[in-house]
Amino acid sequence: MFKFGICSGIAFEWAHGPLVSSLHGLGSASIRAALAGLVAWIALEIAQATWRTVMLLDDRPPQRPDARRP
Repeated sequence: MFKFGICSGIAFEWAHGPLVSSLHGLGSASIRAALAGLVAWIALEIAQATWRTVMLLDDRPPQRPDARRP
């Protein structure tokens, strides 16, 4: 999940960030890309934890048929 978050953060910064015309701008862009990557990583981890929780709720053992019931 971490590598997908970092890749999506870099792609987001590359697509939506301002133009880089100086070394200072490059440093700011790299910081923004790292922060966007961390936010994307956290979002992916939350989505995965939510999915696992939902799937865990559905993991009930099958009920035995009761022989006494008609």
